[in-house]
Amino acid sequence: MTKIIDMNNPESASELKTEVNTVSDEKKFDIKSIGNPESPSRFEITDTKTDKVYSINADALAGGDYHQIIRAADETISEEDIRRYHDIVMKLDWQDGWYSTPEMKDEAKTPGYKHIHLGGSDTEEVDYEIEQDWVKEIWDKVNPGAKLLRHYLNGHHAGQSGGIHIDGWTGDQYTVIVYLTPDWRPEDGGSIEFWTPNLNDEMKAMAINTPYGLNGNPNMNIVKSYWPRAGRVVVFDARIPHVARAVESDKFRISLVFKCKAGPI
Repeated sequence: MTKIIDMNNPESASELKTEVNTVSDEKKFDIKSIGNPESPSRFEITDTKTDKVYSINADALAGGDYHQIIRAADETISEEDIRRYHDIVMKLDWQDGWYSTPEMKDEAKTPGYKHIHLGGSDTEEVDYEIEQDWVKEIWDKVNPGAKLLRHYLNGHHAGQSGGIHIDGWTGDQYTVIVYLTPDWRPEDGGSIEFWTPNLNDEMKAMAINTPYGLNGNPNMNIVKSYWPRAGRVVVFDARIPHVARAVESDKFRISLVFKCKAGPI
């Protein structure tokens, strides 16, 4: 059975190591800290079946069982405002050919979706101000009490599915999505799916403090799914695998995405 631990607590990490080392018949991973024992910078997770070692940032293992930290809210933004924001974004200069990850771009199994970068950086943490008045209006309404890292728009037509991916590898990053297409219906498709964090070995190594780590539940499944109702706000832990599924009508699915950093919310 997986032990839910807080990797910010050295005693808890030590307790986990003792447990997996004393049940040798069931032992599927080993763990050791790298750096200062009181505040380790990294952990090495060894899959004892393959002897493969995964080096994981200590903050990737923070926060206990994160795999269901997913929240959704409706009616945060009025229908009138949604239509106003929609009119604004439809007049912007959209770029074609975007994918969820570079690997998915190389494979190009589906047509790339549309994208607009609005601010911040995906390679480094920088302080910046939102330049768009309408975006600032939205952020002031949906901010979960976090520091903004970057924000952008994604747009999907029919057949432009994303791929299952994660947004971050640390325990203090969150993604906030706001859907901006008026009059969206369930039959229009375009739902977002959230999956168990065990889709590959790297995810399992990072998920040792959830029920889905190297010694956990091997079953891959959808945890939650939401259709992109206009004005819906979805907030989730960036370590959770997720995917935007294809639109199934002639509508254009627009999502405003905020990447942010905070303590547990």
